[in-house]
Amino acid sequence: MLIFQRYSWWVAAMVGLALLLAVVGQVGVLSPVQGLFLNVASPFEKVLNGTFRPIAGLLSNAGEVGAIRDENSRLRLENEDLRNQIAELQQNAAQIDDLREALNLTQGDKSVQYLAGSIVHRDASPFTDVVTIDRGSGDGLQVGMVVLSTKGTLMGKITKVTKTNAFVRLITDTQSRVTAEVLGTGADGSVRGTPGRGLSFDLAQGEIAVGDTLITAGLGGSYPRGLPIGRVTSVSGSNQDLYKKVTLEPGVRISTAETVLVLTSFIPETLDLTP
Repeated sequence: MLIFQRYSWWVAAMVGLALLLAVVGQVGVLSPVQGLFLNVASPFEKVLNGTFRPIAGLLSNAGEVGAIRDENSRLRLENEDLRNQIAELQQNAAQIDDLREALNLTQGDKSVQYLAGSIVHRDASPFTDVVTIDRGSGDGLQVGMVVLSTKGTLMGKITKVTKTNAFVRLITDTQSRVTAEVLGTGADGSVRGTPGRGLSFDLAQGEIAVGDTLITAGLGGSYPRGLPIGRVTSVSGSNQDLYKKVTLEPGVRISTAETVLVLTSFIPETLDLTP
């Protein structure tokens, strides 16, 4: 009870002091004291302002920082979407160029007939190079048919067909063999795929040099004669060597080709036409 009475007196005293100061302040008695207090407190006010103003500014800008972060995220997404659109447009442009080249090729010799197809899958490893195209037996394709690039360069031949698709073993596959000859000299041999999806030429007889062009020889009946294969990039070995090591560069960039032409007017002699 005593503590409560003391607390009541203390509250009453504080209230009374506050009223007294308010009245005295109104009549101007405390003006000198106020001026002195402001002069004393002014340095402390500057220090406090200098210390807490950046913090206050940072807190007030926190919302703006969040908005900027959200805007950056939105811009990154838009930038990624634009890059994807550009890549798609470039891919479409490349396909249009392929089709234009194919059209120019097919408008040549009318006795030669082609069927255009698109590569829909690739099975590439150091020893395998096979692609799947979106044409099949329903389009008249058969095992053994020759496949060319849109520029007319040899790419491979069909090894398997389904109703809607055909599997093409490319000339860079290690199981591929093509009888070939050097354009202009007639030196012949066999072009084969090498590990790493490269090409080499096993020269049977004759001379060969860097820059020579190889074409299909037409021997064996698997390929028509005269199809471009590639260009000689290196020849190693001397005239005393029985076999020279010859490497080739395909006439078309096989790894990036998207459109192919199937030579439907040529029926290989090894093609089994029985139902």
